[in-house]
Amino acid sequence: MDVLERLDLDTVRDLSQRTDRLGVVSLYFNADPTQNLQVQAIDLRNRYRLLQRRMEADGSQRYRDVAAALERRRPLIETLITGVASGRGRIMFIGLDGDWTVHFECMMPVTNRVVLDDGPFIHPLVEVLDEGRPAGVVVISADDARLLEWRLGQLQEISRIAQPFGQAPQERAGQMREQRQAREREGMQRFLTQVTATATELAEERGWERIVVSGGQRWTEPAKTRFGPPLRGKVLVDRGLGGLDDAALTAAVSARLHRQHKYDEQQLLDYLCDAGGTGDVALGLSEVTAALNAGRVDHLVYDPAVRYVGTVGADGSLYADGEIAPHSHAATKDSRFTERLVDRALATGARISPVEGAADAVLKDAAGVAAVLRW
Repeated sequence: MDVLERLDLDTVRDLSQRTDRLGVVSLYFNADPTQNLQVQAIDLRNRYRLLQRRMEADGSQRYRDVAAALERRRPLIETLITGVASGRGRIMFIGLDGDWTVHFECMMPVTNRVVLDDGPFIHPLVEVLDEGRPAGVVVISADDARLLEWRLGQLQEISRIAQPFGQAPQERAGQMREQRQAREREGMQRFLTQVTATATELAEERGWERIVVSGGQRWTEPAKTRFGPPLRGKVLVDRGLGGLDDAALTAAVSARLHRQHKYDEQQLLDYLCDAGGTGDVALGLSEVTAALNAGRVDHLVYDPAVRYVGTVGADGSLYADGEIAPHSHAATKDSRFTERLVDRALATGARISPVEGAADAVLKDAAGVAAVLRW
């Protein structure tokens, strides 16, 4: 069994290329401790058993082989449910004929799913990656600054910078109060400049799109103003992170970033709606598939709750349901068309944002699918 230690878009691209003669079973298990894990486990087992029964009921030799392979690999469900794992979201892909298995866990919850397809069912991974994008966290006190990275619900300390500008004990008694305070302010300003410069370097190296800054009432705003553009516009303020233990800090940062993620999604939806008809965006499945076929999509947006249906041409081109491939080329209807949209976006280097509720909000007329275009 291959255990993925790191989930990123490169990994998802590699997974999207895997196939298996009998098919790939994709398992997603919600192990969030705030949920009833026994109920979640029963639900996953039932979904797997239902898949087996559907294969057995078909009667063809191929599906009998699939059913037999599902039974042979069924113990892996227990590995996913009861194995030694701490992740809230546990994910496994099982090649039924090739007997290959890939396993991953993260601290972000997922929805229970059991899916059989030609390849891995990856778009839930894209949802996790989109919301779990890496962010920097800077927690400042009078003594030091902690620089951490939040990624996929986990928080890791990257650097700690001690405050080097304090006063020597022998200086304090002989100085006037005003002079001492001025020296302290000057030292702290230099310290903040050093901290934000280091955070800026880390943001560039590690791809931070957001930075949460916390320095209490005294140092939060001064630290924020030291970030230069365009990074300053990505700084999120939370004055209350100082003094928290690791678990509480992770929970607080996660909550802050989730709120920002929802806000950013709404801003994106509003932009797509306002820019419709300008040539900068594609709205609806017909326009989006045409743009994907031409490699014009810079940022794909879709509603993960919508089951998009379309066709795939003999040359791999995508078409909205009901559209006919040009020159009468054969096209095959694909009920897992969302996967095809995601595959094509990954292959062309487009960013992908699954936005829950997009089809019920400003993109209702576009069925929740749209794209920002490169040209």
